[in-house]
Amino acid sequence: MKRNFFLAALVLLIFARTEIEAQFSLGAEFRPRAEYRHGYQTLMSPEDMAAFFISQRTRLNLNHNQEFFELGLSLQDVRVWGEVPQLVRTGVNTTLHQAWAVVRLSEYTSIRAGRQEIIYDDHRIFGNVDWAQQGRSHDAAVVRWSGTNDLVVHAGFAFNQESERLTGTVYNLNNYKTFQYIWLNKSRDILQASFLFLNNGMQENAGNTAFSQTMGGRVLYLPGMFTLSGAAYMQTGRDVTGRSISAYYFSAELDHRLTGELNLQAGFELLSGTDQSDIPDPAYHKNHSFNPLYGTNHKFNGHMDYFYVGTHLNNVGLRDFYAGLLYNQGIWDAGFRVHYFASDALLIDPGAEGQTMPRYLGTEIDIYWGFNLFYRMALRFGYSHMLASRSMEVLKGGSRHEINNWAWMMLVLRPEIF
Repeated sequence: MKRNFFLAALVLLIFARTEIEAQFSLGAEFRPRAEYRHGYQTLMSPEDMAAFFISQRTRLNLNHNQEFFELGLSLQDVRVWGEVPQLVRTGVNTTLHQAWAVVRLSEYTSIRAGRQEIIYDDHRIFGNVDWAQQGRSHDAAVVRWSGTNDLVVHAGFAFNQESERLTGTVYNLNNYKTFQYIWLNKSRDILQASFLFLNNGMQENAGNTAFSQTMGGRVLYLPGMFTLSGAAYMQTGRDVTGRSISAYYFSAELDHRLTGELNLQAGFELLSGTDQSDIPDPAYHKNHSFNPLYGTNHKFNGHMDYFYVGTHLNNVGLRDFYAGLLYNQGIWDAGFRVHYFASDALLIDPGAEGQTMPRYLGTEIDIYWGFNLFYRMALRFGYSHMLASRSMEVLKGGSRHEINNWAWMMLVLRPEIF
């Protein structure tokens, strides 16, 4: 498989050199990351031991651009050091992250189809999840229109199958079966606004697809030394258990430049949840838990990924109050942020029948530091610490009395080869 990938890259390179009017670029990314985990994603138990490993992402990115079309290709190998034994005959970690083509229908309209990253606004509903070594991409077609009045409109469509079938369209993978969306963005001076409508289909059984609808938008106000942003979404439809969905999301953030290098950030995020008393009987109760779907969830709600990074879906929701400082001075940058977490819905106390628990879940402290060693080469560090409550302990398991922390170090190298 690797040989085929490099042959494809060579063919594209030769093709680009023979096309005088074409533009061709070839780049790479080398990104190893070491992580120490002692309470990452969930609280540690006294009998648990800390984890340590090194993961690595290696990418080869190609782009070929002509007047009427554009091709993009991103090949990647993602592995943990030692995951694949020595002397193996085939590699199982090399995948195709992106393979798309853009056809320009007119000056304002184009279609982008194939495997591609889909990113909108602040990554809350659609993002590329770049922190994860494998990233996120979709097999989809997107019609894009950009007019002269600062209005941009995108309409996307996807329909997934795990193989070429002879009968039926049952989809057995843990992924969406289909989606359709429209995204509008309008910019004018110091104000930007966007709107998203997403119809998301999940395979429910052999004969049905459960559709949910997410609709809402985001506003960004940039008057000068500070930035105000806010977003609101609602979700309706059905989930795969047959429950009707009635959920909502709200966020607000202030970013204030204190000096040329120092920024203050403060904000609030609310993702609605379902009371625990409603969860055991899905046939007669609604699902009030908001699902951020395909967003870059590592960017939100703390770096330790306790919420919405493969966890906490269809649960009690979240209220996240946060504040922090960001510093950027040329070749290096640093950040510090504190999160105050609370459940949105009711938590049942397992030790007292009929009693609820305090909503406060815990406080997380995130610190990071980055340094640009050379052009297109950077070294980054991070440390996070979770101070959990008994409510978090009941919700997630483990022990709040253990030291729950996480540390990482990452080298990022992105050379331009051609």
